[in-house]
Amino acid sequence: MKERLKNFHHSAVFICLVLAIVLDVVLEALGRHSLFKAISYVWNQPLIFLYNCSIIFFTLTLSLLMRKRIFGYCVISFAWLILGITNCIVLGFRITPFSAIDMLMARNTITIIDKYFNVWQIVLIAALLFVALAAIIVLFIKSPTVTGNIYRTRTTVFIVATFFCVMLFTKIALNAQTISDNFANLATAYNNYGFVYCFSNSVVDVGIGQPSDYSEDKMLEIKDDLDSVGTTDSKHGKDKPNVIFVQLESFMDPSYVKCLTFNENPIPNFTKLKEECTSGFLTMPAIGAGTANSEFEVLTGFNVAYFGAGEYPYKTILGKQTIESMATQLKLDGYSTHAMHNHDGTFYDRYKVYKNMGFDTFTPMEYMYNLEHTQKNWEKDNVLTGEIMKTLYSTTGRDFIFTVSVQGHGRYPSELDEENYSYPIKVAGTGDESLDTQWTYYCNQLHEMDDFIGKLIDRLTAYDEPVVLVMYGDHLPGFEITEDDITNGDLYQTEYFVWSNMKNFPVEDEDIEAYQLSTKVFDMLGFEKSYVQKFQSKYKPGDANYDDDLENIEYDMLYGQRYMYPDGWPYEPTNMKYGISKIRISEITKGVYVPPVDEEADFTANDGSGDGESAEEPQPMNGYYIHGSNFNECTFVWIDDAFLKETIYIDRDTLFLPYEDSFEAGKEISVAQVGDDSIDFGVEDTYVYKGDPEDPEDTETNVTTETEELP
Repeated sequence: MKERLKNFHHSAVFICLVLAIVLDVVLEALGRHSLFKAISYVWNQPLIFLYNCSIIFFTLTLSLLMRKRIFGYCVISFAWLILGITNCIVLGFRITPFSAIDMLMARNTITIIDKYFNVWQIVLIAALLFVALAAIIVLFIKSPTVTGNIYRTRTTVFIVATFFCVMLFTKIALNAQTISDNFANLATAYNNYGFVYCFSNSVVDVGIGQPSDYSEDKMLEIKDDLDSVGTTDSKHGKDKPNVIFVQLESFMDPSYVKCLTFNENPIPNFTKLKEECTSGFLTMPAIGAGTANSEFEVLTGFNVAYFGAGEYPYKTILGKQTIESMATQLKLDGYSTHAMHNHDGTFYDRYKVYKNMGFDTFTPMEYMYNLEHTQKNWEKDNVLTGEIMKTLYSTTGRDFIFTVSVQGHGRYPSELDEENYSYPIKVAGTGDESLDTQWTYYCNQLHEMDDFIGKLIDRLTAYDEPVVLVMYGDHLPGFEITEDDITNGDLYQTEYFVWSNMKNFPVEDEDIEAYQLSTKVFDMLGFEKSYVQKFQSKYKPGDANYDDDLENIEYDMLYGQRYMYPDGWPYEPTNMKYGISKIRISEITKGVYVPPVDEEADFTANDGSGDGESAEEPQPMNGYYIHGSNFNECTFVWIDDAFLKETIYIDRDTLFLPYEDSFEAGKEISVAQVGDDSIDFGVEDTYVYKGDPEDPEDTETNVTTETEELP
């Protein structure tokens, strides 16, 4: 037995140890995009390196319980490598590293993969994954099996002991401040503390932990203090304005990048507005990605830093929990509340989250019309002008509109498609032709976004109701720049401005945090504020107990006992409607549809003559025309409960359903909007079909239904 135990320690454990060391070096090389930087990290921070190795070592020891031990080593190692490779790829597109919360975004990521990879790259990735899966299967079949007693009890004791040793090392390292579990900057944390620890921390560190001084007395004390905070004097009279917030995707003033030169200012409207209106720097919680956390801070006044590392509250808590926000507060003041986003409505689970944040309507891309796209197939922001104005005109009272744009989104191409797109802004100065091209592409998207800003200002200037417009960038673009590369020296800063069509609107320039923006605007308007806004109005970062009290408030509202609301939590999910324009079916007719001819298709080869690949001429299709209003490319048809993916969009008033059989009398024909990820937003209208028109006695009846909510 002693000999066997000796062999156990000198073989299996040794293999786990060596693999852990090798894997950690490889993972750091992938994350730092350099083997030299990985070796430098090992040399300069050996204790942190060994600590990260201990975490990998623990995971590898799980294979000691397997008879196919080599298979276990390989699978666990492969899992770590997949995580490392993913982190390497992610860091190629953004500055923020890969964390566990990103895995919750897998469904959304699949819908936009074509914007980051071309067809051949996607095929290659799929092929590599298939090969890897096949290799795992073969390895399982071919790997040798450990014979004899594997001493499960002793091995389990060893694994458990290893786990507790890792926990002890973690405690010691935290107390010694060798590592930290509070990541103000995720990218910096990964660089300082290693990929393995930071990623592992993101797995277990979710939500807001209970503060050590959290209690009913503490929260009632804070409540009493904030109840004394009143409104400021209104500076615009008693006529309350419509309030519009527009979050601009990856928007910045590129003139802050020291090395860049331009043939003209890419953003003249934004430049003029920030000089004339209230403006300043806005410190955001993310760089190069993390749009949802930027809008979370702006909408709620919450500081996302109290949540887990790299966490998106939209994905972890707000899909199932209501929250105090600008929308809930303005609803109390009689405002209609609207959200809109010119991209997928399911991205970041907005279709779930917004109803928990107090919005009456949500208009995502699936409910918009005449969308234009960039070279990278992101939706252009020019559509938002019409959508904002349509929303304003849709109500008789005052409106709060929160808009999230998408045009400026990366990835930025190294080649420009000048045949199909215009690029009037010329950029140089990086010393790298490919990088100059990427900046040229990005700055031309900024130029078009700036044109949207100018046209929206023109429309709102002429609007006959008072309006306050707030615009800001959600984070810097995903270029590999440092603090030394930009004039303001802070990668977390974007800019904002507050404009109004009201006369004598105040100008109060100030550099603030994203979670202070709504409070600043409400103070300027003299609006009644929520508890968080009252706190942000009375106290500032750096004040005594600021961080402690704000963390307690956030915990109390989302995870605690809600002591600040002794009369009960006042916020319920809204019966949120999708879109402003109603989607309706007016008539169904039987007919024949001939698809339009593809002018670029080669039909000459069909008879054996001509060169190139043959193409079949479009063939007539029998079916049914669905007539109605406000259809678009995302509108699909159901027959009873059967989804018909073959629905053909013809125009805003017409769909065609290639359906060979005749509709039976009593069939319910429904329409609903469906996103790229095949999630529908609920039935918009249902039409009861009484039979085919050949029978003169047949009639058709339209039955209008309310929009059904998604579960």
